[in-house]
Amino acid sequence: MKRIVSLLILALVVSFSFSSCSSDDDAITDDDGGEPLGEYDNGSFILNEGNGNPATASIAFLGDDGILVNDIFRSVNPDADEIGSFLQNMFFDDTRAFIISGSANSVTVVDRYTFEYIATVTGDFEAPRYGAVANGFAYVTNTGDFSTGDDDFFTAINLQDYSTTRIDLNNWSEKVLEENGKLYIANGYYGDGNSISIFNPQSNTVEATIDLGPNNSPNSLKVEDGVLYVLTSGFDVQSKVFEIDLGSNEIADTVSVPSEIGRASNLVVEDDLVYFTSGASVYSVGVDENNISTEPVLTYESNSEYGVMYGFNVEEDGIYISDGGDFSSNSKAFKYSLDGTLLETYTVGVGPNGFYEND
Repeated sequence: MKRIVSLLILALVVSFSFSSCSSDDDAITDDDGGEPLGEYDNGSFILNEGNGNPATASIAFLGDDGILVNDIFRSVNPDADEIGSFLQNMFFDDTRAFIISGSANSVTVVDRYTFEYIATVTGDFEAPRYGAVANGFAYVTNTGDFSTGDDDFFTAINLQDYSTTRIDLNNWSEKVLEENGKLYIANGYYGDGNSISIFNPQSNTVEATIDLGPNNSPNSLKVEDGVLYVLTSGFDVQSKVFEIDLGSNEIADTVSVPSEIGRASNLVVEDDLVYFTSGASVYSVGVDENNISTEPVLTYESNSEYGVMYGFNVEEDGIYISDGGDFSSNSKAFKYSLDGTLLETYTVGVGPNGFYEND
């Protein structure tokens, strides 16, 4: 799960390893812009993590046409085994989607356009978190026992035969994205850790680490136009947006989030704007601006104790938000215009924690 509530719920339910908003992977479509590559081309997947019982976990698809289809894995694969609960993250290669389950310590592989089941990978996982694809492998971060970053590692999945290998990272290892053949790892976990690791899949080694400074714990990251944007939060410090030049791996700029806004998360970069959330509000700032307005783009109402702004993404046609609700019944997702007007409300599954574009 993506927030502290996940740990609390799991501790009450079971003692197995625990397993969240927007995707950092760019979907591949037919080059001619013609017929869709499958029923689930041209839209976004919504990951509903569930609450410990695999029957409560599901995946929805929200098409670019505005039509929502719930529970697509079971409808496409009625005879397949359950994919586990506490669904943590989805990531992609050209033709496949990879679904991480924290409770099952597994990755389920499906066709990204038809959602037909391909394989289940179960080896060398311990609380798997996030993944990315590079050099013919899927790399999945694992957080171990969550008490220290020293036991964190990659599970490297060979995409030819789905065999696995463990690669020790020995640092807090959470969100990860691929850019130009390198993997960028957020070395931060709810206030712990304060760096970005650069992993070379050719040598399977960390080749550099970028220090973000004390208490600047990275919680989300995005690459745009050769710049790595990193959003940090920490204990008793202002959140910050770091801009890292990927040519030099140097910090090029740092913008502080006003203290009136509070702790920020859910970084997204879209059309030269940096978006992030704090509480039930969405904020934005231009990529070339250094002053963040305290006036939110929008604020929505939520009664969820732990699931406010549980999933978040921004696309060309709008802002997408999902709310965790009570984590025991179906919840809601919302589409807003880019100026903050509510356009649509959708009923989705239990604990909707992320939107993953498949366009």
